[in-house]
Amino acid sequence: MKRLLAFCLAACTISSTAVQAQLYKPTLTQEGNQWMITFHDDRSSVHARWATQGICFYFVGINGTHEVYRWVSNTYPNWNGVAEKEGDQVFMYGDFWSERGHDGMQWELVTQVKDSRSEIGAGHWHEWVENTTFGSFWFFGNTHFERKGYCSISRQGATVKSISGESYDDDVGLQLSEQAMERYNTLEPPKDEKGRLLSPMGLTEQ
Repeated sequence: MKRLLAFCLAACTISSTAVQAQLYKPTLTQEGNQWMITFHDDRSSVHARWATQGICFYFVGINGTHEVYRWVSNTYPNWNGVAEKEGDQVFMYGDFWSERGHDGMQWELVTQVKDSRSEIGAGHWHEWVENTTFGSFWFFGNTHFERKGYCSISRQGATVKSISGESYDDDVGLQLSEQAMERYNTLEPPKDEKGRLLSPMGLTEQ
């Protein structure tokens, strides 16, 4: 995960053509950086609902046509990662359990800010935990996102700069994401009735 984040941020500094960097509206942060993510079991005939977690997005730069974000959970300890967005498509990767567990989400925005409804997104969420005996334990299903205003650590009221050039970093977003990681890493991890750890999507530790 750390190597992925380093590569992602390094790529933001490479400029290849002189174009105007544009953000597709809505962004993941300017209209509120707090989102709730809910997992639905795709194997269930009723798509049973599992865990819901909070996620704070922080805009950290532009890489060509992609908006680049860091994200930090404000409900699950030490669960964080990176996201890239192009148009209404969002791709996310992150780690938990000291980087032994991993998540990937692919989803898209399906309502706009101007709508009277809450802004939501829908897609897929897969999660896997490394197991040295039989390889990784995988699970996947559907996911629902809903914007819920601003996290306690945010850049509320501030606008993202407009810049000529294909790529750039956003120092404010980088700093805010570091602050969020420090604050939310002290949360207590969820457990089931037997005291076993639960993953972000609600899986029991194997």
